[in-house]
Amino acid sequence: MKVAVIGNGVSGVNTASNLRSLDNDIEIDIFTDEHYHYYPRPRLIDLLADKVILEEIFFYKESWYEEHNINVHLNSPVKELRPEEKEISLFNGERIKYDFLVLANGAVPSLPPIRGIDKRGVFSIRWLDDVLNLKERVKRSGEVIAIGGGLLGLEIAAALQSSGVKTKVIEILPWLLPRQLDEVGGNLLKKILEDRGLEIFTGTPTDEISGDIEVSGVKTRDGRVFKGDTVVITAGIKSSTDLAKNGGLNVNRGVVVDSFLRTSVENIYALGDVAEWNGMVYGIIPPALDQAKIVASNILGENKEYRGTVPSNILKVAGIDLFSIGTVNPDTLCEVFGYINEEKNLYKKFVIKDNKLIGAILLGDRRDAVHIERVVKTGIDISKFKDYILDDSFSWKSVT
Repeated sequence: MKVAVIGNGVSGVNTASNLRSLDNDIEIDIFTDEHYHYYPRPRLIDLLADKVILEEIFFYKESWYEEHNINVHLNSPVKELRPEEKEISLFNGERIKYDFLVLANGAVPSLPPIRGIDKRGVFSIRWLDDVLNLKERVKRSGEVIAIGGGLLGLEIAAALQSSGVKTKVIEILPWLLPRQLDEVGGNLLKKILEDRGLEIFTGTPTDEISGDIEVSGVKTRDGRVFKGDTVVITAGIKSSTDLAKNGGLNVNRGVVVDSFLRTSVENIYALGDVAEWNGMVYGIIPPALDQAKIVASNILGENKEYRGTVPSNILKVAGIDLFSIGTVNPDTLCEVFGYINEEKNLYKKFVIKDNKLIGAILLGDRRDAVHIERVVKTGIDISKFKDYILDDSFSWKSVT
């Protein structure tokens, strides 16, 4: 059996690894347009902050691929899918036959319609070369403006600030990390980061990137002008669907897959940032890891269903502990328990529905994160614990 995987990110490489752990005989080939072997994207921030050197960001040594008999074809972008012939064609003219094809070609940065976005000095960060180019740019940059107050934008801003580059963050929404935090948590995080020297402006839509050929600053919709000669845009991602669409696969926001992660074409699977399951494109690492196990098993005939992944993040945002899981901005049918201590920079929030914990935020202290995640995922009845969950002495371990 021959399996071709398009993409060598977390989805593609973990699918290949899972396949190999289940079967020693199948032939596995990974095709990527990248020049480098797989690196976890969070390590790009460490590289930007000079916490690691280039050689340290790769997840596996090159010898690992050889030992596991996984053939990675670097600098080998796929031009076309040919499902009827069960083959793919590369831009170099080569055609590759397969028995099963796995689409793990991820996503690209989503760029908002801002005037001046094509000016020299505007960056989006997705791949290793993006970070290397940005590092070269900021060596001669006076000030950086990060457009986007999500996780990536804050991490980039903090990394640049820590390396001595003055950085501002401009966010269109009312608070930071809108996917992981509520307004209270987002505002506390803003205070903590500002205390550490970052300038942050929320509720501030960008109108234009100013300058002639080179960036000279950013103009916001309310008329303010921020000076800076480098702009980094982090406005989310969009699935890389062109290859699948041109190959005749069903595509919406992502490549549409069923509960077995099969696409609309036989013997082709999709997962990770490129896949749309049940109307969702997750865009985070935990679902990609779950889906890689399902795809590998199903290629080998096990027919396992993917039932979704509860979104959870155990993070350090600019060195600040943060845990977020499930529903953190609930409707009125939920019970909400919250606690904030601005002096100690601590915030807790728990969202309960039908006596089950369905969401939580821990900002500043994430010690109970693993146990809380287990409570959410198992759906344990916590009715007898509700009166105590905000107590300092309460342990979520006792619930599980």
